[in-house]
Amino acid sequence: MEYEPAIFCPKCRKKAPRWISWSPANPGRRYYACVEARTLPIEQHGFIQWHDGPTTEFLRRLLGDLRDRVWRLEEDVDALLNEADSRAAALTDGVIGGNEKIASVSEKCVSREMLLYGIVLFLSGMVVGMILG
Repeated sequence: MEYEPAIFCPKCRKKAPRWISWSPANPGRRYYACVEARTLPIEQHGFIQWHDGPTTEFLRRLLGDLRDRVWRLEEDVDALLNEADSRAAALTDGVIGGNEKIASVSEKCVSREMLLYGIVLFLSGMVVGMILG
């Protein structure tokens, strides 16, 4: 809505926004249309005014092809982002599983270490007992 000079709808006197057409007949062509014209049938409100002149057949095809290519690339990007999200989730699950395995092995090591300390303490007690006895 930030353009000058302002274009007003002759029926409702509202400032008409500038739109860009991506129809096959007018790709990339700018126009003014009242907001009411976008929700009502053209016969009831009908305010549309072109900002740009008509384009050539070459430009229509070129812009249409470029528009279609951009849309396909956007679909490809969405698909890649979804795949990346899936892979990230799988990696996160793998990391969580790996952390759980590390914790389990660590607990086993602590248990073995405590057993070793117990045996050393027992044997030390027996040696001290034999010396004193």
